Amino acid sequence: MNVNELMNMNDMYYVGNIIDVDGNGWVTKAEAQQILNELGMGDDDSNPGGYGDESPEEYRRMLAEVGIKI
Repeated sequence: MNVNELMNMNDMYYVGNIIDVDGNGWVTKAEAQQILNELGMGDDDSNPGGYGDESPEEYRRMLAEVGIKI
């Protein structure tokens, strides 16, 4: 998985669906890449976790879970 496959908004990347984080699941690009690398998911073109292919409705639901309304 590539960091660019993560849901992102305003240069923040959502990792709350792949790792439990304190607070909210939004992190910087560097932090997201580090998390992916630590999980062994970084810098390849595969999609082992199945993330990044959510429908627009799923993205809206995920954003609503963290208090972001669009």
